[in-house]
Amino acid sequence: MELDALRNPSILDAAVPCLPKLRADSVDASLPPFSEHRLARLRCTRPTGVARRWTNAFVALACATLTALAAAQPALPPSPVQDVAVPAPTKKRPKIGLVLSGGGARGLTHIGVIKVLEEMNIPVDYIAATSMGSIVGGLYAIDRTPAEMEKIVTSISWASMFSDSPPRKELTFREKQREDRFPLPLEIGIRDGEIRGFQGALTGANLELFLHELTSSADGVRSFDALPVPFRCVATNMVTGKAYVFERGPLYQAMRSSMSIPGIFSPAEYDGQILGDGGLVDNLPIDIVRAMGAEVVIAVNIGTPLMERAQLTSIIGITGQMINILTEQNVRAQLATLRPGDILISPDLGALTASSFDQASEFIRRGEVVAREMAPRLAELSLSPAAYALYKREHPRIAEAPAPKVDFVRIEGTQYANPAVIEDELAVHVDKPFDIAAVNRGLERLYGTGDYERIDYRMVEDGDRSGLVVDVQEKSMGPTYVRFGLDYMTDFQGETNFSLLAGAKRTWVNSLGAQWLNEIELGRISRIATEFYQPFSVEQDVFGSAYASAQSVPRYLFSGTQRVAEYRIETNDAGLDLGIPILRQGEIRFGPVYTYYKGSPTIAIPSFYTVRQTDAGVRLLARWDNRDSPYFPHRGAEVDLDVFYGTETQRLGDAPEETYNNLGRSTLYANAGVPIDANDFLNVAVRGGALSRDVPSIVNPYLLGGFLNLSGLRYQQLAGSYLAFGRVVYYHRLARVPYIGGDLYAGGSLEAGNAWQTRGDASASDLITAGSVFLGADTFLGPFYLAYGRASSGASSFYLLLGKP
Repeated sequence: MELDALRNPSILDAAVPCLPKLRADSVDASLPPFSEHRLARLRCTRPTGVARRWTNAFVALACATLTALAAAQPALPPSPVQDVAVPAPTKKRPKIGLVLSGGGARGLTHIGVIKVLEEMNIPVDYIAATSMGSIVGGLYAIDRTPAEMEKIVTSISWASMFSDSPPRKELTFREKQREDRFPLPLEIGIRDGEIRGFQGALTGANLELFLHELTSSADGVRSFDALPVPFRCVATNMVTGKAYVFERGPLYQAMRSSMSIPGIFSPAEYDGQILGDGGLVDNLPIDIVRAMGAEVVIAVNIGTPLMERAQLTSIIGITGQMINILTEQNVRAQLATLRPGDILISPDLGALTASSFDQASEFIRRGEVVAREMAPRLAELSLSPAAYALYKREHPRIAEAPAPKVDFVRIEGTQYANPAVIEDELAVHVDKPFDIAAVNRGLERLYGTGDYERIDYRMVEDGDRSGLVVDVQEKSMGPTYVRFGLDYMTDFQGETNFSLLAGAKRTWVNSLGAQWLNEIELGRISRIATEFYQPFSVEQDVFGSAYASAQSVPRYLFSGTQRVAEYRIETNDAGLDLGIPILRQGEIRFGPVYTYYKGSPTIAIPSFYTVRQTDAGVRLLARWDNRDSPYFPHRGAEVDLDVFYGTETQRLGDAPEETYNNLGRSTLYANAGVPIDANDFLNVAVRGGALSRDVPSIVNPYLLGGFLNLSGLRYQQLAGSYLAFGRVVYYHRLARVPYIGGDLYAGGSLEAGNAWQTRGDASASDLITAGSVFLGADTFLGPFYLAYGRASSGASSFYLLLGKP
């Protein structure tokens, strides 16, 4: 057989389709090139006889072999054979574990460290954390970015997080009134006939609600191994004293349990166990991240150092030192397990303490600084941009699952509260998709009633139905609560008032949420009051109120600037109201009221007589309060409109005859906070009143005088049946003073007003102007002022005040 195929390349190409591809496109350098030069040599050879048969056999075998090899090769784009390189084998990277210690506010430093790890393309395969580290680590485990975390921790109100009270805007109007009148943070309860005292630690309701909102995307994840980054956090079993490692469960509950800081938050209850802060037993859980599979550990230790001798001068200092000693011991034990390839990051936080939450930005900055200093070591763990992008794709953020439809709502755990009222307040729509934002708003409203320590919720499956289960923990102190207040004022001119106040609230008198309130005030002002407040429906959108009070207050009579007499005014009243609440921020009431006054001279010449007066009629009362603070409001407004119409009966001294008058009374008070910037704001207030009576009365006139009520004038110096008053007060925040309760302010006021006996006397040209300068503080006991005031008449006075002006 002639080798026509070898003489004619086109015939060869047709007979062996693989050859052109192998000749030009082969990318396997191990195969010998089938070149044109070799084909030329074959064409020039003319074998004969046996040689030809052996040659044909060889060519056939070669073609079959080349065809089989070609079929096994993947199709690749054409490239010169000499440019193809054999890739070097890829080195397997070690699994990296990130360990974040506890340390209160110091734990915010972790965010700065993580920011640098991401910038350097360092992957994290496992996270183990404790206390504040568990919050940062948990958020990072669900793929919250450092930028997101920084925005969160620098914008939230940490004061609210470390409080059991909801934001003031979420309080019911009645709770706002109670907070205003009884500012002391001391509350005692009465339950089953037993007096229960202050618990001494926060329940952490606000923190837990906040963490649930941040981690809601992980609500459906029960095993923490299923998070974008596998996660563990440590708490302390307060019964056994051993570490409890969270591997599953609601993520927000694990974070909250791990951060049950001793002395601040009460222990958490989970899975039948009482859990405290994990820092007591394992503040730097290196052992746990190794057990998860970490081959290289990056440990960030920001624990609080031991205090100096000079700091151990109080029970608080000694207690804190005991906790620090326990923490330091277990941290040292964990540090001893570090291996040569591990990396320890220990930021220098200077004077920043575990309570310096207002320094969040500085903590984060220092975390970045120390991590960048460790860059040469960290670089050994860095990936290429392409490899890090692949790592991120393999660890995606948990996708938001479609909201399940709520087929039913079930309230559990109530003893006194009516589940139907709770369900109505939550406003969850059955047969509608679950709305977590709406549920959280409902929870805030429930906390605003002051009746609950903790409220949690979960979605459950019941056959083919899904439902919302709300777990309610009522206040263990209740259902009766007692709060206290103090009032003190002196003008350093002989006028000093002091009063001690107490108010008791009995909640859930019946299934519709009736309340019975009682107040007592002792001091220069003596008062006792009671009210029974009855909602008429589960929705609590209409209520009735029956009330009565008796009080005795001093009343001073002036001639110019000279006090000429002192009376004691006894007031007894009773009434019935029908009302409606307005958006939880206010209420409107209307009903009959009866008031009896008796004014008896205590310091006066004989010509001053006793006055007895009775007012009977109907009253309209409209009130609104959405201020952010009851004493130093930066924003929001308070409005109080009181309109009365009826008859007035008056008897003077021992005279047998009585005088009868038609009586109309209209009183308006309003004030509003006007923010200027973060540290400056104004308070603008107006007050006006009119008593349409023919004969002036000393028992219930409008009064002016005293600090911020025409400062410089004596207390109650002006009195009349008509009143007009306005003021603008400027506040500048000097500092945050947590030891006294809140902020310290400097400020001043401009005021104008007067009181007149008749409408004809009232005139804008007759207004008295005044002003003041002061230091003020928002304290645990209430608002405090040290002030100096001066009026246009030349009168001036210094004031020391604890209580609302």
